[in-house]
Amino acid sequence: MEKVQKSLSFVIIFIAAITILFLSQIFTADFRIKVLNVFRLPLKMISGSCYVLRDVSDFNEIHVENKILKENVANLEKEVLGLREANLENKRLKELLDFKKAERRKYIPAMMIARDPSGARDTIIIDKGKTHDVRRGMAVVSGNGLVGRVRESGWSISRVLLITDRDSVVSGIVQRTRDEGALVGDRQSGLIMKYLDLGCGVKQGDKVLTSGFSGIFEKGILIGEVVSLEEDASGLYLNAIIRSEVEMGQLEEVLVIP
Repeated sequence: MEKVQKSLSFVIIFIAAITILFLSQIFTADFRIKVLNVFRLPLKMISGSCYVLRDVSDFNEIHVENKILKENVANLEKEVLGLREANLENKRLKELLDFKKAERRKYIPAMMIARDPSGARDTIIIDKGKTHDVRRGMAVVSGNGLVGRVRESGWSISRVLLITDRDSVVSGIVQRTRDEGALVGDRQSGLIMKYLDLGCGVKQGDKVLTSGFSGIFEKGILIGEVVSLEEDASGLYLNAIIRSEVEMGQLEEVLVIP
């Protein structure tokens, strides 16, 4: 295409030169100028067309390069997204491994594979069951704290009742003051710690752990943090709103305590 454009330009210039030379030999100067003025616009259009053809060729090349660059950017974005996901997964798994090392006991690692589709209950399905020694009543934790307990166990999957479910009750203790209470699930607040004495010294920011008194959860598992306190309806006790240490909506990997 580039060779054709050069040849065409050469032919046009050659014809124009011959024309000017011919006119200069036959006609007077005034007449030659008038004739050239007549042909000025067509010659200009022909000359401009050469540049247009050249620009069209350049445009096609730029378009192809732009398309390639866009594809490269899209591929790089996919790679970055994959690396970011792998990094987040590594971080979660590291937290679980650190938790296991700190506790120095046996755990059964599991992946969350589903949630309650109805949205009426705070339950999840994990990919471990009886064939992996997972049984009903076992506690389930994450790298951050208490998740819940196994409600039902099948051969290869199990259903876990989260501590934020309304049917969940956990015996807890405030780490700093040693005040005890019962933590029940609440869909709006997350957790409510009931039956605290009116004169207790519990404050916002206090950590709450499992007390181990219920026989379901062993002592010392982190549950959450006190957000606020208020008197209950009877006026005899305090209720503490507890924010779970575990982001239940972001759960992916858990550990089952045999």
